[in-house]
Amino acid sequence: MTPSPDKNLSPQEVKFEDAHLKKIFLEHLNSIYCGKEHLIHFFEEIKTLATLHYLKDAIQECSNDARNQIEHMDGIFKAIGEDQSKISVLGMKAMTLEAYITAIRSGKTPMERDVFIVFYLQLVEGIEVTYFKVLKNLAKAIGYSNTFLDKPFNQAVEDKLMFESIYKEYISDPSVG
Repeated sequence: MTPSPDKNLSPQEVKFEDAHLKKIFLEHLNSIYCGKEHLIHFFEEIKTLATLHYLKDAIQECSNDARNQIEHMDGIFKAIGEDQSKISVLGMKAMTLEAYITAIRSGKTPMERDVFIVFYLQLVEGIEVTYFKVLKNLAKAIGYSNTFLDKPFNQAVEDKLMFESIYKEYISDPSVG
């Protein structure tokens, strides 16, 4: 077990060995990979609950992006000589379960259901953006080129912005729904 840093040290004074950074990088890469696999199934389920065609299209686009990101991460695993391993993504699963339950609760109008779906999809994309940003920083810290994470990071940012735009349209245009 790695000893904890002295609590009197500032963050700038804490130094990680490359082996620890590589382990953290690999754990994060595995986490986002397994999270993406879970999200593909979630997107298929939540798409059936959405009512507007362009929301369904946006969810499908996110699902396609997730598949592309997984393929890209397969290449990253290969490039760094590591194997992808299954890990638990309980936090992501809990959030998507909450989203699904919230969306299917009885008494919601189709518009309310769509607004909740878009809200949770924004949360999901925000988490993805954060994960890819952390991976980029870790890659740089351990001497990997972090440019191989640009494409999946940019896709996550674009998807987040897409859902923010849809959400803004929903809440600002009373004729939607």
